[in-house]
Amino acid sequence: MRLSKADLPGRVNSNLRLRFQAKALTSFAGLELVRRYFGSIDLGARIRRHLKDSGLDGDYGVVAMVVVVLGLLICGGRRLQHLLYLKDDPLMLRLAGLRRLPTPRTLGRWLRRFRLEHVDRLLRVNEELVANAIRHVGLRRLTLDIDGTVVSTGQKVQWAFRGFNPHHRKVPSYYPITAYEAQTAQIFRVRNLPGNVHDGKASLGFLRDVFG
Repeated sequence: MRLSKADLPGRVNSNLRLRFQAKALTSFAGLELVRRYFGSIDLGARIRRHLKDSGLDGDYGVVAMVVVVLGLLICGGRRLQHLLYLKDDPLMLRLAGLRRLPTPRTLGRWLRRFRLEHVDRLLRVNEELVANAIRHVGLRRLTLDIDGTVVSTGQKVQWAFRGFNPHHRKVPSYYPITAYEAQTAQIFRVRNLPGNVHDGKASLGFLRDVFG
Protein backbone atom coordinates (compact mmCIF):
# COMPACT_ATOMS: atom_id res chain seq x y z
CA MET A 1 0.00 0.00 0.00
CA ARG A 2 1.44 3.37 -0.99
CA LEU A 3 1.04 6.13 1.60
CA SER A 4 0.43 9.73 0.66
CA LYS A 5 3.17 12.28 1.32
CA ALA A 6 0.92 14.02 3.85
CA ASP A 7 0.92 10.87 6.03
CA LEU A 8 4.73 10.78 6.42
CA PRO A 9 5.86 14.00 8.20
CA GLY A 10 5.49 14.18 11.98
CA ARG A 11 5.13 17.32 14.05
CA VAL A 12 7.45 18.21 16.95
CA ASN A 13 5.85 20.91 19.10
CA SER A 14 8.24 21.21 22.05
CA ASN A 15 11.18 19.62 23.85
CA LEU A 16 10.64 16.48 25.91
CA ARG A 17 11.22 16.48 29.65
CA LEU A 18 14.25 14.38 30.54
CA ARG A 19 13.85 12.16 33.61
CA PHE A 20 16.07 9.33 34.90
CA GLN A 21 13.96 6.39 36.02
CA ALA A 22 13.78 2.61 35.74
CA LYS A 23 11.08 2.36 33.05
CA ALA A 24 12.55 1.05 29.81
CA LEU A 25 10.59 3.10 27.28
CA THR A 26 13.29 3.34 24.62
CA SER A 27 16.93 2.37 24.24
CA PHE A 28 17.74 5.60 22.41
CA ALA A 29 16.52 8.41 24.70
CA GLY A 30 19.71 10.33 23.93
CA LEU A 31 18.36 11.03 20.44
CA GLU A 32 16.30 13.82 21.99
CA LEU A 33 19.53 15.66 22.83
CA VAL A 34 20.81 14.98 19.30
CA ARG A 35 17.58 16.44 17.89
CA ARG A 36 18.02 19.60 19.96
CA TYR A 37 21.64 19.89 18.81
CA PHE A 38 20.61 19.53 15.17
CA GLY A 39 18.11 22.31 15.75
CA SER A 40 20.69 24.59 17.39
CA ILE A 41 22.99 24.37 14.34
CA ASP A 42 20.10 24.68 11.84
CA LEU A 43 21.12 21.41 10.25
CA GLY A 44 17.84 20.99 8.38
CA ALA A 45 18.05 24.46 6.82
CA ARG A 46 21.69 23.90 5.82
CA ILE A 47 20.91 20.56 4.16
CA ARG A 48 17.91 22.06 2.40
CA ARG A 49 19.97 25.00 1.12
CA HIS A 50 22.83 22.92 -0.26
CA LEU A 51 20.75 20.05 -1.65
CA LYS A 52 17.89 22.01 -3.17
CA ASP A 53 17.26 21.23 -6.85
CA SER A 54 19.55 18.20 -6.45
CA GLY A 55 17.04 15.65 -7.73
CA LEU A 56 17.06 13.83 -4.38
CA ASP A 57 13.61 14.93 -3.25
CA GLY A 58 11.00 12.25 -2.76
CA ASP A 59 8.07 11.33 -0.58
CA TYR A 60 10.08 11.75 2.62
CA GLY A 61 12.11 14.82 1.67
CA VAL A 62 15.86 15.15 1.46
CA VAL A 63 16.32 16.51 5.02
CA ALA A 64 14.43 13.63 6.62
CA MET A 65 16.38 11.04 4.64
CA VAL A 66 19.76 12.52 5.58
CA VAL A 67 18.71 12.65 9.24
CA VAL A 68 17.50 9.04 9.09
CA VAL A 69 20.96 7.95 7.88
CA LEU A 70 22.63 9.98 10.65
CA GLY A 71 20.27 8.57 13.27
CA LEU A 72 20.89 5.03 12.06
CA LEU A 73 24.66 5.48 12.42
CA ILE A 74 24.36 7.19 15.83
CA CYS A 75 22.27 4.25 17.11
CA GLY A 76 24.97 1.82 15.99
CA GLY A 77 23.38 0.62 12.75
CA ARG A 78 25.87 -0.51 10.12
CA ARG A 79 23.51 -2.00 7.54
CA LEU A 80 20.28 -0.74 6.05
CA GLN A 81 18.46 -3.76 7.49
CA HIS A 82 19.23 -2.45 10.99
CA LEU A 83 16.64 0.23 10.29
CA LEU A 84 14.00 -2.42 11.02
CA TYR A 85 15.05 -2.38 14.70
CA LEU A 86 14.29 1.37 14.85
CA LYS A 87 11.12 1.59 12.79
CA ASP A 88 8.80 1.87 15.82
CA ASP A 89 11.15 3.79 18.13
CA PRO A 90 9.41 7.07 19.09
CA LEU A 91 12.68 8.98 19.54
CA MET A 92 13.97 7.96 16.14
CA LEU A 93 10.71 9.08 14.54
CA ARG A 94 10.91 12.34 16.48
CA LEU A 95 14.52 12.92 15.38
CA ALA A 96 13.60 12.50 11.71
CA GLY A 97 10.34 14.43 12.05
CA LEU A 98 8.35 11.51 10.62
CA ARG A 99 5.37 9.38 11.55
CA ARG A 100 6.81 6.40 9.71
CA LEU A 101 10.42 5.61 8.85
CA PRO A 102 11.38 4.56 5.32
CA THR A 103 11.98 0.86 4.78
CA PRO A 104 15.53 -0.39 4.12
CA ARG A 105 14.60 -0.87 0.46
CA THR A 106 13.30 2.72 0.17
CA LEU A 107 16.42 4.11 1.83
CA GLY A 108 18.64 1.94 -0.39
CA ARG A 109 16.97 3.20 -3.56
CA TRP A 110 17.44 6.77 -2.37
CA LEU A 111 21.13 6.23 -1.59
CA ARG A 112 21.70 4.73 -5.05
CA ARG A 113 20.67 8.08 -6.53
CA PHE A 114 23.66 9.76 -4.85
CA ARG A 115 26.38 11.01 -7.16
CA LEU A 116 29.71 12.73 -6.52
CA GLU A 117 28.07 16.16 -6.88
CA HIS A 118 25.70 15.31 -4.01
CA VAL A 119 28.61 14.23 -1.81
CA ASP A 120 30.34 17.55 -2.58
CA ARG A 121 27.21 19.42 -1.54
CA LEU A 122 27.10 17.59 1.78
CA LEU A 123 30.81 18.32 2.24
CA ARG A 124 29.95 22.03 2.07
CA VAL A 125 27.49 21.55 4.93
CA ASN A 126 30.26 19.95 6.98
CA GLU A 127 32.71 22.71 6.06
CA GLU A 128 30.30 25.38 7.33
CA LEU A 129 29.81 23.61 10.66
CA VAL A 130 33.54 22.97 11.15
CA ALA A 131 34.43 26.58 10.30
CA ASN A 132 31.85 27.92 12.78
CA ALA A 133 33.13 25.62 15.54
CA ILE A 134 36.77 26.62 15.00
CA ARG A 135 35.93 30.34 14.89
CA HIS A 136 34.00 29.93 18.15
CA VAL A 137 37.01 28.36 19.90
CA GLY A 138 39.30 31.10 18.56
CA LEU A 139 42.34 28.99 17.70
CA ARG A 140 45.40 30.93 16.52
CA ARG A 141 46.98 27.86 14.93
CA LEU A 142 45.41 24.83 13.27
CA THR A 143 46.99 21.42 13.81
CA LEU A 144 45.79 18.99 11.16
CA ASP A 145 46.05 15.26 11.81
CA ILE A 146 45.71 13.25 8.58
CA ASP A 147 45.85 9.48 8.51
CA GLY A 148 44.54 6.40 6.72
CA THR A 149 42.58 3.62 8.42
CA VAL A 150 41.92 0.11 7.13
CA VAL A 151 38.24 -0.89 7.28
CA SER A 152 37.56 -4.58 6.60
CA THR A 153 34.44 -5.42 4.59
CA GLY A 154 32.54 -8.45 3.30
CA GLN A 155 33.50 -10.36 0.18
CA LYS A 156 30.95 -8.68 -2.13
CA VAL A 157 31.25 -5.01 -1.19
CA GLN A 158 31.71 -2.74 -4.19
CA TRP A 159 35.18 -1.15 -4.63
CA ALA A 160 36.62 -3.07 -1.66
CA PHE A 161 39.88 -4.86 -2.51
CA ARG A 162 42.61 -6.82 -0.79
CA GLY A 163 45.65 -4.75 -0.02
CA PHE A 164 47.01 -2.87 2.98
CA ASN A 165 45.35 -4.82 5.78
CA PRO A 166 48.28 -6.08 7.90
CA HIS A 167 46.22 -8.44 10.08
CA HIS A 168 43.84 -9.84 7.46
CA ARG A 169 45.66 -9.66 4.13
CA LYS A 170 43.10 -11.77 2.27
CA VAL A 171 40.09 -9.78 3.49
CA PRO A 172 38.73 -7.04 1.15
CA SER A 173 38.84 -3.60 2.70
CA TYR A 174 38.52 0.13 2.25
CA TYR A 175 41.36 2.52 3.11
CA PRO A 176 39.74 5.90 3.91
CA ILE A 177 41.80 9.01 4.64
CA THR A 178 40.58 11.29 7.43
CA ALA A 179 41.67 14.85 8.21
CA TYR A 180 40.72 16.43 11.52
CA GLU A 181 41.84 19.34 13.67
CA ALA A 182 43.84 17.88 16.56
CA GLN A 183 42.82 20.34 19.30
CA THR A 184 39.07 20.35 18.69
CA ALA A 185 38.68 16.95 16.93
CA GLN A 186 36.60 18.63 14.22
CA ILE A 187 36.61 16.43 11.10
CA PHE A 188 37.58 18.44 8.04
CA ARG A 189 37.17 15.79 5.39
CA VAL A 190 37.02 12.04 4.76
CA ARG A 191 37.81 10.39 1.43
CA ASN A 192 37.09 6.72 0.93
CA LEU A 193 39.55 4.61 -1.07
CA PRO A 194 39.68 0.94 -2.05
CA GLY A 195 41.96 -1.22 0.07
CA ASN A 196 44.60 -1.62 -2.64
CA VAL A 197 45.34 2.14 -2.86
CA HIS A 198 47.86 3.31 -0.28
CA ASP A 199 46.97 6.54 1.53
CA GLY A 200 50.36 8.04 0.70
CA LYS A 201 49.71 7.64 -3.02
CA ALA A 202 46.35 9.43 -2.90
CA SER A 203 47.25 12.03 -0.27
CA LEU A 204 48.43 14.96 -2.44
CA GLY A 205 45.05 15.73 -4.00
CA PHE A 206 43.37 15.16 -0.65
CA LEU A 207 45.74 17.62 1.07
CA ARG A 208 45.09 20.25 -1.60
CA ASP A 209 41.34 19.95 -1.00
CA VAL A 210 41.77 20.16 2.77
CA PHE A 211 44.03 23.23 2.61
CA GLY A 212 41.71 24.84 0.08
